[in-house]
Amino acid sequence: MKRVISIVLVALLTLPAFTQELSKKEQKQLQKELKKEQKAEELAQKSEVVDAMVEYKRFVLEANQLKDKRGNSLNVSSNINFIAADSLTGVIQVGSNTYIGRNGVGGVTVEGSIADYKYTKHEKSGTYSITYYLRTPLGSYDVRISAYPDGRANADVRSTTWGDKLSYSGFLVPPGISRVFKGTAL
Repeated sequence: MKRVISIVLVALLTLPAFTQELSKKEQKQLQKELKKEQKAEELAQKSEVVDAMVEYKRFVLEANQLKDKRGNSLNVSSNINFIAADSLTGVIQVGSNTYIGRNGVGGVTVEGSIADYKYTKHEKSGTYSITYYLRTPLGSYDVRISAYPDGRANADVRSTTWGDKLSYSGFLVPPGISRVFKGTAL
């Protein structure tokens, strides 16, 4: 009887050693699954924020790259290069850290009213296509934005008065947490 009990005890003591190895593998797999779930949840939250910003016309596209009509691109500071929409009004700004321009941030700032704001959501990809006109004292600007569920965005701004085009690439952020500095509008 003592022998049977000792065999059972030895078996019970060695069994956790085997289950720990399996549980380590399972733990790694569970951690991977948890990370996937967290990323999916974060993307869903970001997507909801982007949905609200687009629907209520309240967003700031903080650009970290600009591209001219010839395709020349330039990495820029996102706190002075932006496109902002605040329901009825909007701002387009280009700035430079190297010199001070007429707007105080080395570039041009135009501010005006938003007209013909339209957006469509592509259900399969979750991306938005946004179009509107910004009417300013210096002329009218055609703004076309592509916004992605993760917050990335690209915009083409065309001056209907001057015929120039400038493309912005960056991220859409809510105006309340945006860190942009608006210069003096012309």
